Amino acid sequence: MKCTFAVLLLSLPALCLAQGRPNPPCDGWPTNIAENSLKKAGMLGNIDYTKTQAVQLASEKIGKDEDGEQLWREVYHITFHEKNGNKVKVIAVNDAGEFECSMSAVEVFVVSKHLLSRVEADRMFKQIE
Repeated sequence: MKCTFAVLLLSLPALCLAQGRPNPPCDGWPTNIAENSLKKAGMLGNIDYTKTQAVQLASEKIGKDEDGEQLWREVYHITFHEKNGNKVKVIAVNDAGEFECSMSAVEVFVVSKHLLSRVEADRMFKQIE
């Protein structure tokens, strides 16, 4: 009985995981489109590509396309580091299929100010800072 209870407790975290896309995240597509959009708008200069970060914040099933392929809405927090030390942060939202990342245009939202909470140690998204 104790063994069965222990197995049940250990398996609970696996049952609670959010269901994401079956394939690896498509962070390259929204990152490239966001970079091009920012450069076209004159908001981004020379980038240090080794420091560019894309963190997936959300992935949600949104239905199927006309071919029956599952579609996902993905949200990324992307930070570009310019060689002069400036950081440009954006939120990028796009739709992706099971095998294709570019199922929609990418919406790019520039984050002009990020307000930090009082207790940074308890922050859920530490990696986006």
